[in-house]
Amino acid sequence: MSMPDCMNSNTLSNCILLRRRETRDAEALFAMFNQPRCQRAMVIEPFGSADEVQAWCDSRGPNTFDIVATIDDTPVGFAGLYSCPGSQNHSGWLSLFVHDAFHGRGIGTTMMRAIIAASELLAGLTRLQLIVFCDNGPAISLYRNFGFKFEGRHECFARRGDAFVPAFTMARLTATLPAKALDTEQMRETIRELLSHLEHRPQRRELISG
Repeated sequence: MSMPDCMNSNTLSNCILLRRRETRDAEALFAMFNQPRCQRAMVIEPFGSADEVQAWCDSRGPNTFDIVATIDDTPVGFAGLYSCPGSQNHSGWLSLFVHDAFHGRGIGTTMMRAIIAASELLAGLTRLQLIVFCDNGPAISLYRNFGFKFEGRHECFARRGDAFVPAFTMARLTATLPAKALDTEQMRETIRELLSHLEHRPQRRELISG
């Protein structure tokens, strides 16, 4: 990937394009998820192939909002918002990863803004939650900046090599939103509204497309 102008900048905000994840992104996401820092941050087992990445994305169900941050149309970041079913349909889970080569350049912040906007526009998501390893300081700092609070610490949460590592559960509450379940067509419509909403924000520097 050749992008000297972006790499020489302190921030990649002007180079980033956010769009919905597509099937064609599986290879790039597989390469990104296999980066050392990404693997250390993953709660699930490492993916063995691009097909496994695609299968995992497909398994999340229809009520999902997953995006990629791209440079020259190549994904360098991934974020997903997954709505819970049934009596928990006011809640959603967040997943976010940035390619090892692009940490500290604003990509995580850009994707978090989009995910937070999605959680607010998907009427009924009064609770956004996540799991993060206790030694992932940069990610914890990012989440706290967006209003996530610690809810619990879980010892021996996952195995990393020959050691067990603890994890935090964190959540962001927006108690003023009404609880309302969305069907698949409503989800598609709110996604269209979200992208339009973000594109017309006056202080937004990044580009958003559907």
